[in-house]
Amino acid sequence: MENPIRRTLVLRLPDLLRLIAVGLTLSLVAAPAGADTSTAPATSPFSPAPKPVESFDVGTLHVDQFGSGKQSLILIPGLSCGPWVWHGTIAKFGPKYSIYVLTLPGFSGHPATKETPLFTTSKRDFWEMLATRKIEKPLVVGHSLGGMLAIALAAEHPDRLCAIVAADGLPVFPTLAKLSAKARKGIADDIAKQMIASSDAETLANQKMYMSTTGTNRPELADAAATLVARSDPKAVAAWMHELIVADLRPDLAGITIPFLEIMPYQPPVAGQSPAYTQEQTLAFYKSLIAGAPKATVTAITPSRHFVMLDQPEAFYEMIGKFFAAVPR
Repeated sequence: MENPIRRTLVLRLPDLLRLIAVGLTLSLVAAPAGADTSTAPATSPFSPAPKPVESFDVGTLHVDQFGSGKQSLILIPGLSCGPWVWHGTIAKFGPKYSIYVLTLPGFSGHPATKETPLFTTSKRDFWEMLATRKIEKPLVVGHSLGGMLAIALAAEHPDRLCAIVAADGLPVFPTLAKLSAKARKGIADDIAKQMIASSDAETLANQKMYMSTTGTNRPELADAAATLVARSDPKAVAAWMHELIVADLRPDLAGITIPFLEIMPYQPPVAGQSPAYTQEQTLAFYKSLIAGAPKATVTAITPSRHFVMLDQPEAFYEMIGKFFAAVPR
């Protein structure tokens, strides 16, 4: 029998495309606006900005370094995002780790690149950063697009990494997982054209809509996050989105021989409403997508939406902290 969550996702493809056009999400779970967020903390986790001990560029990557611990930790933001999504994580782990926060080309006010494919270029520059900075066996945490990049890096050179965490980042765009490569490319072509054609005002309005309904369950963060996201180069975002939709890393998962934690956000429905799919169904679907990785585990954080580190920062820190502690050095 067909997995019910997959059937639901395919039937909702038109709605998915509307969300893809916003240019952010890998998230499967979106509760209606007005969902209970009473457990969310009151302060913004991405303000004030921590001060880096050094900032530098390696090829197309911009890097901000924090802390001076023996163990290296590399943080990779998602589509359109910059270091601001990790400010709370930096503050939490900076005292014990040397943290390197990447900004991908074209994001958060940094210049775009004409070097393509973008994933290949970023992987090349990532390994160059490790070599030139003498970074040995880092832990890598990526969100969304950054999570997919972490998966790609671990599949390519698992011997050069300690472990990876993907926060709602998967080896294939989840709601398109059953489609052929040709079908995904056709969707990617259409979406990239739509994104490039959008005006700045339309892009900002779409980001505000996205953040308030799917990105975060903390209303006080939505507009600020949308404004930060909108700083990214629209053409660069469209190019990254195109590669994200086309990519399918599932055939490479067997090569990830290091510990791999997938963090799945889940936002329960408001009281009195039935979920489109349960937490258990969603968890099973995520597990099916990364089943090829021999040391992968999936754990849920609820209630939270796509930006899980903003919605439930303490739960996020606790989860990755325990994972780090259990990883063999």
